[in-house]
Amino acid sequence: MKIFSSLLYAALALSLLPALAQQPAAQTGKIHGRVINYTGQPQPIGLICLSTDNGVTVAYSFHVDARGDYAGEAPAATYTLVYRMPDTPPSLWIDAINNITITAGKDLEQNDDMSRQEFIDELPDEQKKELADLKKHDAVAQNQEQFIKTINADLNVVAQDLKDADSARSTAVKSLGKTVDATEIDAKAAAIKSSKCAEAESLTLKDLQTIKESGLSADETTLWENMGRAQVGLKRYDEAEKSYKHVLEIQASNGSPKPDVQAFANAGLGEVYARTGKAADAANAFDLAAQLDTAHAGMYLRNEALIFLQAENAEAQVAAAEKAIKAEPKDPTLYYIKANGLLKKSGVDLTSKHIDLPPGCAEAYQKYLSLAPGGSYAAEAQSVLHRAERGTKAAK
Repeated sequence: MKIFSSLLYAALALSLLPALAQQPAAQTGKIHGRVINYTGQPQPIGLICLSTDNGVTVAYSFHVDARGDYAGEAPAATYTLVYRMPDTPPSLWIDAINNITITAGKDLEQNDDMSRQEFIDELPDEQKKELADLKKHDAVAQNQEQFIKTINADLNVVAQDLKDADSARSTAVKSLGKTVDATEIDAKAAAIKSSKCAEAESLTLKDLQTIKESGLSADETTLWENMGRAQVGLKRYDEAEKSYKHVLEIQASNGSPKPDVQAFANAGLGEVYARTGKAADAANAFDLAAQLDTAHAGMYLRNEALIFLQAENAEAQVAAAEKAIKAEPKDPTLYYIKANGLLKKSGVDLTSKHIDLPPGCAEAYQKYLSLAPGGSYAAEAQSVLHRAERGTKAAK
């Protein structure tokens, strides 16, 4: 009997299911959206309420999440949508939107945007002023952000331009081939360097002018550094000197000047002075750069030696090479620069078959060859030493 009665109960329950399923269900729809406050930002707290009597009585309410979103479900009907903060009294609301119709089986998107003019017009005067000030501040911030993006984009282009200018000769060789006459390679390299430096200068001038006209704040240090480098590449040394000095002025006015930035500017001045025949001023500027940035002292002193080599100042070239060798004793190029300078300084006729080398010259060439036997200057060093050796044997 127990089993029978259980089975009968189950059968009766099953027989009732169709009848239950046929009963009318409540017709509901969904609603979702985002709450935006009067500043135009998502409102990350509060309640969205649905009322059928113009906000007096809350029929349904949904929490607003941290992103300003809400979602819920309610019977199909026309409501007043009301936004309240958690501490808003029951009889009051912050915003209300009439005639919100929820349709059965559908999901209505309904945002509550309190930045709409209708809502703003009803704000107290004090809040209107706060909003105006906030919008002004946001506009400045947006302009600043866009300006910084533009500056950074220009800086990337300028950095590549200056890099391309530094490698102009190797680019010319790749373009024309090693067998082309040296004067053609020089002309091609000069054209590449001039073009790249001119573009770098133009972009930098544009950015500096924008800063001046807009009143936006920006650290101009890098811009003036790039300006100096571009002007040196264009051989406008007087202007480059002013640019590097401007970097030092900015640093001097800064509460926390950066030694590495000051070092870079002084090295830039050193190059300007070296290329305009002011050897003593150049040496002092490079020495100061090395003192300010001891971690890169060898680099600055090496550059000094190379620049004096390019400027064909043999005496300064030798002195700079000897300083650099103390900082970087394993750099083969420095020994070549010293030997080359000693040779030019002594006035040795390099066209003669037999030459007498000045003191220290042979040792510098030999040191270069021991450090870089297959280096760029190896053939020249071997030739000079060979002719000097022949000259010594002939004298005996």
